Amino acid sequence: MTFSKTLSASILGGVPVLAFLAAAAIAQDKVDPQASLAVTDGQPGRYSLVAVGDEILRVDRQNGTVSVCVERSDAWRCNPVPLAEDAYLAEINELSEEVDRLAVRIEELESGDVGETKKGSGKLLPPGSALDRPKSSDEGQDQPLKLHDKDDEELDKVLTFTESAMRRFFGMVRELQKDFQGEDEGEGKGN
Repeated sequence: MTFSKTLSASILGGVPVLAFLAAAAIAQDKVDPQASLAVTDGQPGRYSLVAVGDEILRVDRQNGTVSVCVERSDAWRCNPVPLAEDAYLAEINELSEEVDRLAVRIEELESGDVGETKKGSGKLLPPGSALDRPKSSDEGQDQPLKLHDKDDEELDKVLTFTESAMRRFFGMVRELQKDFQGEDEGEGKGN
């Protein structure tokens, strides 16, 4: 990862946090002293607190983390605000690893190192893949595929069923259209 990408991710990651902090500063209310003690874990100098509605935004001055604190069942619960920068960096790392894996796979495919047989390479191939198919004696010749009699009969049954189902469906559509046209004409005469 280059320095410019890291810098861009850092800047983009900090923008949502800064916007959140700016909105909180605008809507700032006084924090109740009792809530302040509960939220700061007895270290009032370490945290900067901003009341936002029923919640308190807590910024750790030592390590820069931001948490949103909510009072539930007479106890304050502080949950960290996810940092966009960390999410961006994690996604960039995952994508870099995937690119590396795919580059290795492309090299394997281009060099022909992909196993010639299923068992010989130790790699599992999906059924019906090109390497899994038995080699025919007429390899290289383009011959049309021919259906067996059983396959041909089954295909005829499927086509007959499909044709009758479509005819019934379109018949129902025509009947519905006639019904709607009849209702529309009846409404027109009544006016």
